[in-house]
Order: sequence, then C-alpha cells, then structure tokens
Amino acid sequence: MGSIGSTSSQLFTGGSAFSQQLAQVIQTAVTQASAPITQLKSQQSSLTGQQSELNTLASKFQSVQTAIDSINSAAGDGAYAATSSNTAVTTASVSSGVMAGSYSVTVGSLGSETNAMSGSGLTLVTDPSSGNIDSSTSYTLSINGQNYTITDSNGTLNGLADAINTSGAGVQATVVNVGSPTAPDYRLSVQSSEYAPDTIQLTDSSSTQLLNTLATGSYVTYQVNGQPATPVDATTRTVTISPGLAVTFAGTGTADITVGQNTAGIAAALNSFVSAYNGAVQELNKNRGQNGGALSGDSVVYQLQGALRNIVDYIAPSGNVNGLASIGLSFDESGNLQFDQSTFNEASPSDVLSFFGSEIGSGFLQNAENVMTSVTDPTTGMLPQATQSVTSELSDIGDQISSDQNNVNQLQQTLIQQMAAADAAISSLEQQLTEITGLFNAQQVQILQSKQL
Repeated sequence: MGSIGSTSSQLFTGGSAFSQQLAQVIQTAVTQASAPITQLKSQQSSLTGQQSELNTLASKFQSVQTAIDSINSAAGDGAYAATSSNTAVTTASVSSGVMAGSYSVTVGSLGSETNAMSGSGLTLVTDPSSGNIDSSTSYTLSINGQNYTITDSNGTLNGLADAINTSGAGVQATVVNVGSPTAPDYRLSVQSSEYAPDTIQLTDSSSTQLLNTLATGSYVTYQVNGQPATPVDATTRTVTISPGLAVTFAGTGTADITVGQNTAGIAAALNSFVSAYNGAVQELNKNRGQNGGALSGDSVVYQLQGALRNIVDYIAPSGNVNGLASIGLSFDESGNLQFDQSTFNEASPSDVLSFFGSEIGSGFLQNAENVMTSVTDPTTGMLPQATQSVTSELSDIGDQISSDQNNVNQLQQTLIQQMAAADAAISSLEQQLTEITGLFNAQQVQILQSKQL
C-alpha cells in the first residue's frame, strides 16, 4: 500500500456531517498501528547497510588471501629459477619438487621425425577435396607394428588426412602438392610426432601399401654430468633431468644448468600484500568512531582488525629473519603498512624462505593461513557468520513487516466498515432531524397564521 493516511481517506467517503472526523479516526488508528512497521523498516535499512559493508569487507579480505597465496607460490616453486649457460643448446624451467643444484648437459643429437609420402604410381589427385589416391574407404595405418583402422567416409584425400589425424595414432597427416600450379599432383604426407626411427605404412582394403618412407627418424640423445656412458635416447626434445627440472634442447653441444633460490617473486607478492592489507584496514577504519559507517560499534570490526594484526605481528621462534620488519615491512605514521625492498634485498634468500615457510607447513605463511581461515571459512569464519546473522535477521524482519502490514490492512478495513456503518447511522439521524425540524417549523408557521386571523 501507499501512504496509509491518503489511502484511508481515499477508501472512506462518508455522507454525514461527521465524515471527516470519522476518516480522521481511521487515519489516527492506522498511523498508530503502523508505528512498529516504521521502526522495523528503519532496522531493515540499517541491516541492509551492514550487509553491504560486510560484503565489501569480504572482498577486501579476499584480496588479502589472494596476496598471501601469491607469497606462498613465490616462496614455494617460485623461489627457484633455472638458468642455462648456453641457451643455443638448452633452456630450462622449474616446477614442483625442484631443488637447488648444477647440471652439465651434453646434447649429442636433436633427433628427427620419420616422414613418409604416397607414391607416384597411385591415382593422380588434382583436387584433394574431390579425388583420392585410392578407391578404398577403409585403410589400415601401421605405426611401429601397431595397427589403426582408418575410415575415410568422404572418399577424398582431404578426408583421408583428417581421418588419420583423428585416429589417435600419434602421427600428423597433411596434403602436399608435388606438381606444378598448372598440373597439380597432390600426395598424402605422414610424419611421426616423436623423434625416433618409427615405421609408418598405410595399406588399403586390398593390402596395397600406399606410403614410401622418405626419411627414417632418429632419437634425441643426451648425457647429464657425463652419464651414462652411452647417451640416453629420447623421443622428445624436452626431458626431465631432475625432479621439477625440465630441460629443452635447442641445439647440440654442452650447457650448464643452474637451479638457485630466487626471491624476486616474493618481493612482488609482498607489494601486493601491502596494498591488500592497507585496503582492508582502511575499509575497517570507515566503521570506527562516532560518525562511523554501517558497522560502527560492531564487534566484528574489532575482531577483523585483530586478525590483521595477528598476521603482521607474527614472530618466528628462530632464524635470522624472525619478523616482517627484518625484510622491510613496517608501519608509517598514518598506520599504513609499507615495504622497503632494499631492506628485503639485504636478507639472505634462505633466511627469507625459512621465515615464510608454507601455508600447509610452518612459519609466517602457516600463521597467516590459519588467521585467514578464522576470518573467511564458510562455516566458522567470522565474516561468513556475521553475514549469515545479518541475512537471517533481515529475513525475520521482512517476515515481521509483512505480517504487521497485513494486520494494519485488516485493521484499516475493519475501521472503514465500522466508520461507514456509523456514518450511515448518523446520516439517517440527520435526515430524521431534518424531517422533524421541517415539521416543527411548519407547525409554528400555522400557529402564527392562526393567531393573525
């Protein structure tokens, strides 16, 4: 409903001299009955503001969590980097489980793929989208003695190449023109996907062999630290020479691979952490003081502030780096966290990594993860619990407003009916009074007239 007062006036129209007073009775009663609804709507508005602010804080703390996760990544696998003394021979990358170390890698051969092509004695194909080298629709592709059934439902050379590529045989088929532009001669070319002396053959339904080997492939060969005496054969140019250390061969020769600790990624992640931390603190500060925001005075604000301090106040039980101040993190006069990378660079990488530890292990990161779990855990976290409490209260108030409004509407309708009945009774009495007054006045006139005669 709209304005209760105006609605009452619009719904009740009396015909007696007291109709306005009766309408005012309805208006007054409805206004008084609606007072609790007005109060509930005020609470609803306040809770909606709290809900919005809690969502904003959840976003801010998610940024803090993301920054902590970035530090964890940088302090884990990202804390190591691999370099090659000769990138023309090798390049290297690290992944989970890598360890610091040095390796001498000698590449004897980059290997080659096996290449085969359909022969010149087969059907001449001048248009691969309509012609084919053979009239069969079913073929057998043999790779190192393993057979694959190839079905060319299109009956074209393009269709045959596509069927081979989708067969899972581990080869690459293409169509090439070995003729001139004016006299094309399209052939089927098949290349192995690995560096090895593979055998490749395609036979039709009558067992006719359709491919000639142009070049037999060879293995990639390499040694690590001179071992083994007979070089290792590989079918790929990227090999794992140590847990978490992959080396890609670019040429033949010898290159030294060095895996060392690298804290540059941690420094970048710390900058992100400082920004996210300050953002969360500034949002919390909006809800403090006499003119604070929607959560002013709410205990969750102080709990969240305490959680943030528990992260940055962490002190390691041992080690040369025992706190964030040791690696350049401190607070300025305004209470904002700041990062001095020059101080960070002075610290030993091993001491830095020892201080940070990991989210599931120990150190600063484990403490930070535990704190953030207490804040964001969907079941027990203080932010989800506070949000759920407000959401539940909003739902209850919404239900109460709806119930109270129904009661007010019912009261209004009852009063309208009662006042309409009263107005009708008054109108009837007014009509009787008018009639009696008329009779009385007429009688008085007759009396005066008779006296004059």
